[in-house]
Amino acid sequence: MTWNTAGSATSAETIAQFAVGMQADVVTLPETTIDTGARVAELMRDMGQPMWAHHAEYGEYGITGWDATSTTVLIRPELGDYSVIQSSLDGSSNTSTVPSAVAMPTSGDGPIIVAAHAVAPREEYMSSWRSDLQWLADQCASDNVILAGDFNATLDHMTGMGIDGGTLGRCHDAASESGNGSVGTWPTDAPALLGAPIDHVMATPDWTVSGSVVMRTLDGSGSDHRPIVVQLERTAG
Repeated sequence: MTWNTAGSATSAETIAQFAVGMQADVVTLPETTIDTGARVAELMRDMGQPMWAHHAEYGEYGITGWDATSTTVLIRPELGDYSVIQSSLDGSSNTSTVPSAVAMPTSGDGPIIVAAHAVAPREEYMSSWRSDLQWLADQCASDNVILAGDFNATLDHMTGMGIDGGTLGRCHDAASESGNGSVGTWPTDAPALLGAPIDHVMATPDWTVSGSVVMRTLDGSGSDHRPIVVQLERTAG
């Protein structure tokens, strides 16, 4: 599950209830502080579905007051232990302006999980936006990667950025492969079929998509993005 929550616009209770209802094993939350993420994890635990909370942030949150300086990822303990890599934390290898979080398994055989957030393609950020998309594509180099978040880009923007049959690097877009690629995730004040599908869940060939949904019933929850939930299964063989 991925959801750009627009920071405090979306309550921890709403996020937790939806994640538990979807039985999410991984939840990526761009524009969500670790304080909110930890609260979501606590609420999910109380509802019978514990999660570990990790994050990456740029600068000291609270000084700028911009929620987009933080990205949180929640991971179910059954997938094993995880740690966000140092280059995500110090920004030495990361998206340019708003952070992504690369969570690596330290035990078990779970996937590398990239909670993605590319900067929006405003005129002054066009070069950074392009480099962000290329950085995200580069994260799909290994076999076992799930990439999920706010890409601020449609699949058309990613034309030519796939390799080995992928959509972005070696990662395949799950919504498009399950019939929901044209459903808009932003903005919530536009009908879903007129909006832009800029939030994505992608995965390398180790994973096969078996279903997806862009949730439209939460449009009044505060965020200007719709959450997307994807069911992935290990590819046979």
